[in-house]
Order: sequence, then structure tokens, then C-alpha cells
Amino acid sequence: MREQYNQHVDSNTSFSDPIPPLDGYTFKNNERPPFYAKLSPGKGRGIFASRDIQKGELVHDGSNSDVVFPDGPSFRQYVFALPRPMACDVMEWTWTQQFQEGGDYHICLAINISSLMNTGDDEDEVNALPTSSMTAMFYATRDIRKDEEILTDYEIYKTEWGAVGLE
Repeated sequence: MREQYNQHVDSNTSFSDPIPPLDGYTFKNNERPPFYAKLSPGKGRGIFASRDIQKGELVHDGSNSDVVFPDGPSFRQYVFALPRPMACDVMEWTWTQQFQEGGDYHICLAINISSLMNTGDDEDEVNALPTSSMTAMFYATRDIRKDEEILTDYEIYKTEWGAVGLE
């Protein structure tokens, strides 16, 4: 996925992170993020806490690991360059986001295991959220036990395909 991003979107983007994307990305203090991927009953793949995480602790920093597409046509070219099964996954993992109030929408994608973070079925199940829809830093909303699935609310980002030229 990273090679296709460099070929079809931005050849100057560096993916030189020493932590392999299947293990996450460089988090803070050059460590891996506090989660790992495995199958989630009834949800497919998911991410799970690799240790106890305290309420208010940073769980995922997308500002450090997500890619932002410059426009709709570059995203379309990227998706069409992927093998079909991967392209379908990418369409599920992509969202649009404003970075400031009233600002332009941008197409965002996590190109590492953080894209496997599932949504909670109800509000009580959600345990990781950003402080607003304009940030990609997710914090624990309550204590999360080791090996517990980390769940967010997909509705935090309003996906506006028309605002980025894709309808």
C-alpha cells in the first residue's frame, strides 16, 4: 500500500518508520503503540491493548501515522492501482476530515494496523476517541485492560465524499 502511495500520489512521502506497519508505527519514546492486531469475534480483525491503558492516556496518534491525499483524483488513482480485495478494504478504512473549524475536507487513510480499530456497537463499548473530529489523536475514555479490544465511534468523522470531489 505504501509503495502504491509513493507511485501514484506522492513520491516524496517517506515511509522510513523502523516499526513495520503490521506492528503499528513509532509512537512516543520510539515505542510501538499500545495495541496489537488479532481476530475480533463477530467483527473481523481488530486491535487489542498490549498492556493496561489508563483513562486519558494517548492510545493512537494518527497525526503521526495517517496519510492525507491532496485531492480526489489522486485518491481514485491510488485505489485503482491496488489489487481489488485491498482496494475494497481501503474504501472501508478511508474517511474525510476537517483539520480546522470551517476548513476544507481532506481524504485520510491509516496505512498500518490502526486501520483495524473497530467501532463499538453502543456508546458504553467505545473506549478510545479523539477529543474532537478535527484531530487524529485518540485517548482512552476509560481504563482499558490488557487484551481488551480497543473500540472507537466511526461517526466521529463525518465522511463528505462530495466535499473532496468524489460522489
